[in-house]
Amino acid sequence: MFTIDSVQKIQDMARGAVFLGAGGGGDPYVGELFLRQQLTEGRHAKIIDATELADDAFVVVMAGMGAPNVLVEHLVSKVALMRLFEHAEKYYGRKVDALISGEIGGANSVFPVALGAQMGVPVIDGDGMGRAFPRIEMTTFSIFGVKATPAFVMDESGNFVSFDIINDHLAEDVMRSVCAALGSMVYGIFFQMTGAQAKKVAVLGTISQSMEIGRTIREARDHCDDPFEGLLKYLNDPGTGRYARVLYDGKIVDVTHEIRDGWHWGKATIGNSTGEDDRFVIEIQNEYIVARRNGRTVAVVPDLIIVLDAETAEPLTAEMLIYGQRVRVIGYSAADKLRLPESLAVCGPRMFGLNEDFVPVEQLV
Repeated sequence: MFTIDSVQKIQDMARGAVFLGAGGGGDPYVGELFLRQQLTEGRHAKIIDATELADDAFVVVMAGMGAPNVLVEHLVSKVALMRLFEHAEKYYGRKVDALISGEIGGANSVFPVALGAQMGVPVIDGDGMGRAFPRIEMTTFSIFGVKATPAFVMDESGNFVSFDIINDHLAEDVMRSVCAALGSMVYGIFFQMTGAQAKKVAVLGTISQSMEIGRTIREARDHCDDPFEGLLKYLNDPGTGRYARVLYDGKIVDVTHEIRDGWHWGKATIGNSTGEDDRFVIEIQNEYIVARRNGRTVAVVPDLIIVLDAETAEPLTAEMLIYGQRVRVIGYSAADKLRLPESLAVCGPRMFGLNEDFVPVEQLV
């Protein structure tokens, strides 16, 4: 177990979570402010290893749902999240022993940690994706047998909607329509599970990893080192079998953003000084789902596509992308659980409407 007991740790975790979010999960700033407030009031978030959890412990997922670029227009209500947690214990009829993130991306990695600090409940070092995805059935929880419902969502005005849906694909569609009707931003509690199930189905160690990524970037800046060099050295770990590759370095020459059906859709085109014919295009559906250089795919879901500021290595969520930014794009292999056939059947390229099969980034580049 470790505690998040300083502003620096919060910032490291938030920065690393944006990196792992692959463009999605929302800007962590709002959640970061809420977590800082817990620190100011003397409450520290406790992060536990899954092995510390009793097999019969009661675990739930807490997450925001909606279009990430709407999140920055909303403030997090302390009272609303307290009510959310209290509703959960009343709704499920038992005490919540631990929280876990639905995804490690951006704000959705910070919200459960802040709520855990506020309510005195530990947060498991892990999540349901090892990245961010736009749909709840794309979590490893759902893929490996834990149902998203019974569940409920709540908006900042106090509207409360409960769900009990026969499958998670339909649950996503129903919840998304409710989310759109409530302003495209709600908070929810989903995926009730035991400690034993959490150990089996979660992608573990991702809060620790996000903190290490954030620390690596920060320390390189502090020492005037190249943050990309340190970052790639950390990510390319033969022990985990995961790989990172620089995909492109250039300037955003065109970008579109649209909120539709409760999602953020968009496309970013990046060019460089080698010539006008060299173009790198990233497609967005909340997250970066495919990257192509001059029409050839160089990274595709579930592998991670990460866009960083070219000077500072600050990771950028999809809604942060604007014309004229100098960026560097990294491809990073997904967690092993996401590359299994049963996962690719749910969160592979064809599930995003792409007419291609998954090929690992280390083979494409």
